[in-house]
Amino acid sequence: MHKQYLYIFLLFFVSNLGAQSNAFQKQLDSIQKLRKLSENTKFDLETRITYAKQAIALSKKTDVDSVFLRSIRSLTIIYLADVKYFGTAKKTLHENLKLANKLNDSLSILYINYQLGHLYHIRGNEEDSAYYYYYNALKYFKNASFSKAATHKIPQALLYNNIAMLQKDNQDYIGSQTTLIQSINLLLTVPENKETLGILSTEYNSLGLTLLRLKEYDRALNYFQKSIDISKETPDEHEKKLYAKINIAEVYKQMGDHKKVFDIYDELLEDPDLFKKDPSSYGIILSNIAYTMFLSKDKKIATIDSLFNKAHNIFEDLQLPYELSASSNDMSEFYYTINIKEKALFYAEKAHEIGKRGRFYEEELRALKQFSRLKEGDEGKVYLYKYIALNDSLIANERANRNKFARIQFETDEYIKETERLSTQNILISIIAVIITLSLGLLYFIRLQKGKNQRLLFDKEQQEANQEIYGLMLRQQAKLEEGRTQERHRIAEDLHDGILSQLLGTRMNMGFLDLKGDNDTIEDYHRFLNEIQKIEKEIRLLSHELKGDEALTKTNFESIMDQYLKTQSLVGHFKYELINKGILFDGINDFTKVNIYRILQEAIQNIIKHAKAHHVLIHFYLEAERLNLVIEDDGVGFDVTSDKKGIGLKNIASRVEKLKGSFKIESIANKKTLIHIIIPA
Repeated sequence: MHKQYLYIFLLFFVSNLGAQSNAFQKQLDSIQKLRKLSENTKFDLETRITYAKQAIALSKKTDVDSVFLRSIRSLTIIYLADVKYFGTAKKTLHENLKLANKLNDSLSILYINYQLGHLYHIRGNEEDSAYYYYYNALKYFKNASFSKAATHKIPQALLYNNIAMLQKDNQDYIGSQTTLIQSINLLLTVPENKETLGILSTEYNSLGLTLLRLKEYDRALNYFQKSIDISKETPDEHEKKLYAKINIAEVYKQMGDHKKVFDIYDELLEDPDLFKKDPSSYGIILSNIAYTMFLSKDKKIATIDSLFNKAHNIFEDLQLPYELSASSNDMSEFYYTINIKEKALFYAEKAHEIGKRGRFYEEELRALKQFSRLKEGDEGKVYLYKYIALNDSLIANERANRNKFARIQFETDEYIKETERLSTQNILISIIAVIITLSLGLLYFIRLQKGKNQRLLFDKEQQEANQEIYGLMLRQQAKLEEGRTQERHRIAEDLHDGILSQLLGTRMNMGFLDLKGDNDTIEDYHRFLNEIQKIEKEIRLLSHELKGDEALTKTNFESIMDQYLKTQSLVGHFKYELINKGILFDGINDFTKVNIYRILQEAIQNIIKHAKAHHVLIHFYLEAERLNLVIEDDGVGFDVTSDKKGIGLKNIASRVEKLKGSFKIESIANKKTLIHIIIPA
């Protein structure tokens, strides 16, 4: 009889457990959806944070710690994307680390340590903390059972690379060299593909730069060449090859082989589009050519002066502090040699100011040494003493940093040993607890089922977490180029939307002036108008070279269009009407919105220059799941059948083609012109 009751109870328990399992899976699905929404970069940070917090709240209800930790990791990734959230990220990460240590969750401990290292690294001036957490993450990576898998070797290699960057920034070049070699050796055990070869090419280049700092020229050349050889199998071959060749030229410059330097730069400058592809590298090449000519005692003073100034202007336009400091020092030496001391002093002061502010110690040293030559008497001696003091300080710091990193490694190893000892004690306590729990019968069975669910979930979370580590590391390297791109876009927008529009308005207003005077005055007046028009063309060409489109995706699209139309209507003396019938631009991808905006710009510029319109209508509507854009003006019109079409219409046609759409133009003389564009929604 008792057995029958037991079977009935077990049957009820199992069926009830199945219902709980289904409910648990639904919770997991909801949490996964919220995490994916929080990872969608199309949303602004505040929206992503809201989704991440909702995932955390739902995860807490599951009472599964690994799910909870995984959701918090999603939130901290978002916090690390904006400096204003660094304080919150730091607090959250330290709280999570305590929980992960309590649970002995090695994967979470590894991940949180990496995030903390990344946080302290990008904040600057906290190298000790960055190195401590990076090294701690690496120790867990090496000790954990999953570290030997091929899929985990790449993020582990990238972690080595981050440590090497930190060592190099602190003048520990020997330590950086050792760490980079460890990273490369690990990558060489991974199956080759375009992604891994791209990382390996970058690491060879980094190792070459470190060896260049150590003046091991032959080895540096060897690794730069390896970087070039491997880059042939990567998508960004041109960029990697360009950087490596510039670095090879720097090696030959330091070795005094000026002919090889000129040969390399002549080869690179054969690319007519180099400035468009990479303006910063183009400026570096010009500056290095000028300095090498100066070192080789070339007599072409005017050519050297022109190259220096052209490169310096590029660095200023792109706001590259290190390049500005280095080129200022080069120019100061040049002007000092040709006895133009006023300019030599100006550029030495500029190099010193930027070098000190940016912590470019080598350039600061060069500037102090130059001051000791330029300043006379006791003042020059003061700068010489400052140079000696700073040089001694840097040497001492380099030694101290090597000792400091070794000390951090030792202390971290000791901490991990203590943690392992405590973990062993916890395991013994757990075994005793399990033995006691066995006596509780059915309660043990429930606990066992819950443990199995946690282990299955942990395996799933483990794979996702490591993929995120990999992605976060790659995003960190990408940020190095992000600043340059943003600044180039800003300059292009200022030129095209600001200065160009103002010049156009000014020229047109001048054209309406009823100017009276003699023939010479009238001729000068028209000549000046033509000169303004030429300036407009030059600015337009320059802005097109620099232009970038990402900024359009970060603001309200309709507001951008309305603001643009408002500005241009004042210039072109027309009234406008912007109509949107049911188009939700937030649901349209950024690529489409950017091209729509550029089409609108081209059309409005044509209206201002040619149409003499009084009213402009811009109409958006949806028809048969296709986005329709109509741009209509009441201007003078033009012959649409003519073979001679301006660059504006050609640009519109090109952009519509990119969007896989179609368009047609209707024009009636002295009545209207209509452009109708249809794009797949």
